[in-house]
Amino acid sequence: MEPSVSETDPFSDSAFAGRLQKLLPMLGSEQPGEADAARRKLIEHLGQHRLSLVDLAARLRDLPRAGFLQGAHDMQLERQLAAAKEARQDAANEALHATMRMRAMEADLRQANQELTRLVQSQTGVRVWASVATVVCAGLILAASVPYLMRAPGSHHAPEPSFETGDIRGPVESSITDPVAPQPSAEAVANGALRIGASELSGTAAVQDLAVRLSPNDQATIRAFLNRGEPVAIQRSQRIGNQTWLLIRTSTVAGWALSGDVLR
Repeated sequence: MEPSVSETDPFSDSAFAGRLQKLLPMLGSEQPGEADAARRKLIEHLGQHRLSLVDLAARLRDLPRAGFLQGAHDMQLERQLAAAKEARQDAANEALHATMRMRAMEADLRQANQELTRLVQSQTGVRVWASVATVVCAGLILAASVPYLMRAPGSHHAPEPSFETGDIRGPVESSITDPVAPQPSAEAVANGALRIGASELSGTAAVQDLAVRLSPNDQATIRAFLNRGEPVAIQRSQRIGNQTWLLIRTSTVAGWALSGDVLR
């Protein structure tokens, strides 16, 4: 026959000891309501085993090293172990997040390196094309200078302008001035007067800041900008692709301009 609760030692029961361990610390709560509730529950818990607070005090005094205290110590160790496990899990999660952030940063760094490599390659290509253009321009200048160098001494014949190469960097008077037409006086030149030659047409700049370029090309060097309405002398036209260019001059500069930007 199984002994009744009164015939067994309740303090050796783990359930009874665990319940006491939870209720006893609550008696010292700073909240009056919580302390009173813990006291009532403790009295009720002891009453189920026909014990009173006096019995509890005597048992705790007589058994300082009993299994009850050992059970409390074990539960404290369990709580510490659970806290350590939780801290370790938090550390593992943080390490995982740090690894993901590091991989994202590595991907961004690789992309930045690729962009930088493409930029350097594009700049290298631009420098190469600029060097080629410089060499070509130098060759064109040299080719245009050969007739002047080979001209006999004392000859007064004006050289033909090199329109095919688009190189009109020489003096305006030597390349575009009509040698037959009378030259403007010094006073007319000083006042900005423009003399139209026999083989030239009169025109005016149709737009403000009309770009006068070194050759008939949108990318060619700009020699000057003309104001709207400024008079020009049109020497010739040239069709390149779907654009028509005009070789024009003023009293101070000559070059190429789009046909639609010049009124005739």
